[in-house]
Amino acid sequence: MSERRETSESFGALFEQAGGGRQERRRFHVGDKLEVTIVVVAQNAVFADLGGKQEGFFERIDLTDPDGKLLVAVGNKVSATVAAIERGTGQVRLSPLFIRNAEGDPLTTSIGLGAKGQSPVLVEGARVKGSVTGVERYGVFVQIAGTQGRSGRGLIPTVETGTPRGADLKKHFTVGAEVEAKIVNIDQEGKIRLSITAVARDEERNSFEKFKDGGAEKAEAAADKPKADGKKAPQGGAKKPEPRGFGTLGDLLSKKKK
Repeated sequence: MSERRETSESFGALFEQAGGGRQERRRFHVGDKLEVTIVVVAQNAVFADLGGKQEGFFERIDLTDPDGKLLVAVGNKVSATVAAIERGTGQVRLSPLFIRNAEGDPLTTSIGLGAKGQSPVLVEGARVKGSVTGVERYGVFVQIAGTQGRSGRGLIPTVETGTPRGADLKKHFTVGAEVEAKIVNIDQEGKIRLSITAVARDEERNSFEKFKDGGAEKAEAAADKPKADGKKAPQGGAKKPEPRGFGTLGDLLSKKKK
């Protein structure tokens, strides 16, 4: 991949200028779990800082949703595993696990299975569906659809379930039931915090925005809509001028007698 080589060489030059070439490079092994930061988004690959002035790359398709939308931006933190180490170049190819937002760069999307049909990459801000696996006093555990094991299991804390304060969660949630929630946080250990109330807030906000935009469009259309005679409707609620008639029949007869 010429694009990757050119970018890698430019990184290498910068590292050399900063004295990085004299530092001992860390040895990575397939299966290592890393916390990396996205530094470059290229056409076919996404590059990440591995620390110690080293860089690895993701294949771009591994960081896109089923619709082809890229799920990361420069500055995002990604939990990843080392998928392979290329022979000859020693370049590290990464596979994503979780994506965290860069500060001030919220991501909102709905995710399904990954682009290659593998488990989805879990992204802060994404709306997900899943099934209830356990109900405790402090919250509800959910296995996110398309995932297996603890890495795809999240917790909806009691305050994020949308139930009344002091309610018995077991009366509102049953094991196996499907729920929809929003990923509000993924910590560095991969623990996922979910929220049902966040989904409700997003829907209310979207409904309000649509209502507001729709009301403005209707008002503007009404103001610009021409009347039957080709004139615009009067502005500011002005009264229509009364028609100028010729009087009643009695008036006409009395005038004629005069």
